[in-house]
Amino acid sequence: MVPVHCEPVTADTYEAVIALDVLPGQRDYVAPNVRSLADAWAHPTAEPLAVRQGSELIGFALLRPADDTPGTVTLCRYMIDHRFQGRRLGHAGLAAVLDRVRAAGHTRVRLSVVPGNHVAFRLYRAAGFGETGDLEDGEIVLTLDLSRDATARPGRGTVLRPGPGTAPAPE
Repeated sequence: MVPVHCEPVTADTYEAVIALDVLPGQRDYVAPNVRSLADAWAHPTAEPLAVRQGSELIGFALLRPADDTPGTVTLCRYMIDHRFQGRRLGHAGLAAVLDRVRAAGHTRVRLSVVPGNHVAFRLYRAAGFGETGDLEDGEIVLTLDLSRDATARPGRGTVLRPGPGTAPAPE
């Protein structure tokens, strides 16, 4: 499998990122990438990321450091284009995003999921995220502690930790 990695969205790549899309039935679960890029522009500390498999653009992520909690970053948006779904690239892309978060020195990741988005719940739970019991704007909040031992398998309270830019082992 060609490695999956992420890199900053640039002036050369933002139009291709905007063109990425999810399936019609998934559009209620994630904002369009044009909105996410506008949010990134409005929040200078945000980091919009192009998710790639080799040189192929396959998805998008938006990170933003939490203002109120040092060491915590919020994964505001994460999506894999509909053409690349069903190939475990969501797992590989998330692992690449988490590698970037670790490399930046963050120790915790938080995100929220729209109730009923079972695919996203499975993805985040497999990566070691757990529910906090909190709701934010009607979405379920999950967190991942990156300071834990990162060598155990997902789903056992720790996160899968592949090497930089590599995909997790198939399950």
